[in-house]
Amino acid sequence: MNEIIKQLCNTNELVEIYTNPTDSDKYGVGYIIAYSDNEFLAHSFDEKDLDDGYYVARIDYVNRIQRNTIYLNNMLQFIKPKAEKYELPKGYWPDLDLYSAVLNLCKEEHLVSQVGVNNDYVRFGWVKSFNDDVLEMECLDCDGMFDGTTYLRMEDVSYVGFGGVNEERRAKLFRKRTHQK
Repeated sequence: MNEIIKQLCNTNELVEIYTNPTDSDKYGVGYIIAYSDNEFLAHSFDEKDLDDGYYVARIDYVNRIQRNTIYLNNMLQFIKPKAEKYELPKGYWPDLDLYSAVLNLCKEEHLVSQVGVNNDYVRFGWVKSFNDDVLEMECLDCDGMFDGTTYLRMEDVSYVGFGGVNEERRAKLFRKRTHQK
C-alpha cells in the first residue's frame, strides 16, 4: 500500500480508504495529503458530503483503496473543503512521526480529537500529554460533557482525527455548557 499511497499523495484525487479488517463495508473518504514510511494523513469527508477534518492512520491498517467509483464521483459534485487553518505536513516525510505531529498540533491548539484504538474503541477529548508509550486524554461524551481522563497505549492507537463533524459538535456543546467562546 505504501506505493499506492505515495502515488495518491497530493494528487487531489478523492479516494475510499478501507482500514477495518472486520468490516469490509466500512471506509473513509478523503484526500491523502501526507505520508511517511508508516503513516498517512488524510483530509476526510463524511457520508453527507461534509468536510470531516483530518486524520492520521497507520499504512499497515489499510487493506483496500478504491479510486474513481460512482460514489466518489457523486461526492465530488457536492464537497467543499474548508479553508486550511492548520499548519499540516504535505507530501512525503520519511523521518516524521505523523501521529506525534498531529497529537502535538491537537495539544497545542487545544483541539477536540478523536482517537481510535485497534479500529474499534473510540474516545473524544483533548490531548493532555503523550510519549512513545502512553497517550493521556481528557474525555468528552457525545453531549459535550467532561467524561474523565483516559490513558491509552500508543501501540494500540489506530488513528487520530481532528476538525471533523463529531469533534466540532462535542467542542461546541462543551463551550455552551461552560459558557466559553
